[in-house]
Amino acid sequence: MVQKKAAVVILYQPDESVKNRIRSYIQHVEKLYIIDNTEAAAFSTHPLLSDYPKKITLINEGVNEGIAKRLNQACSLALEEGFDYLLTMDQDSWFDETVVKAYFKCINDFKERATVSMFGVNHEKKITGTDCSYQECNFLITSGSVINLEAYKKVGPFDEDLFIDFVDAEYCFKSIEHGFKIIKFPNIFMHHSLGEIQTKISLKNLKPRGRTFHSPARLYYMTRNILYIQSKYTHRFKKDISKYKKDLLNRIKNNLLYKNNKVQTIKMLLKAFKDYKNKRMGKLQD
Repeated sequence: MVQKKAAVVILYQPDESVKNRIRSYIQHVEKLYIIDNTEAAAFSTHPLLSDYPKKITLINEGVNEGIAKRLNQACSLALEEGFDYLLTMDQDSWFDETVVKAYFKCINDFKERATVSMFGVNHEKKITGTDCSYQECNFLITSGSVINLEAYKKVGPFDEDLFIDFVDAEYCFKSIEHGFKIIKFPNIFMHHSLGEIQTKISLKNLKPRGRTFHSPARLYYMTRNILYIQSKYTHRFKKDISKYKKDLLNRIKNNLLYKNNKVQTIKMLLKAFKDYKNKRMGKLQD
């Protein structure tokens, strides 16, 4: 049975290069929802619109509603239009030629796909093959993942209290608790960047090393949201949450040791703890 496939890409202050990234997957879906979260958004899809006039739906409201709400919006639209699966993409992610076709074939050939809430790919180490070997896991990043929309109706929406960061982890955990699987195809590779990478001289061994940096606001969301998820899933996924916390501590350390925004970073971290304690979720408030 041929499955109907749509895609969504959520934008925030995109540059023109995003159009070439979109071209890497748009021809493999029947519909693409482009949702621009930029305040006073002015993203133009031309010449994408002229190339795919019936395929693109542009949502451009001039307000940043975060990731979770926009994913729910796209899932609702895709369900209304009769789609079975939704490919979710970040603006800084793309596939090499032929990879998306191979990815969808792996999903279509997966015998127990009705039991899978989300399929995903490898974005960490590039490989040359595209075979359909798979592994069951507890977590996938949103970008490059394919949501089973029938499962979405049973699992429930992405948690909009998070706004951004760990939205994907929470949905994966919730899916597993509802009896669904999370499946990763490690030989399907997607190009993806996470944060700003700069080369800095290590204070430990004085050797240059690439380090990932995030704005103080992003560290706020990461810190507040991991505390929220830890409290929401107190009896399961302890190893996964411990790993996320260790990774977050490393990101915080990078900012405090190697960036010039130490004071603002500390202020945002303190606010994250305070807001979590006071149950202030959603979009960061001044």
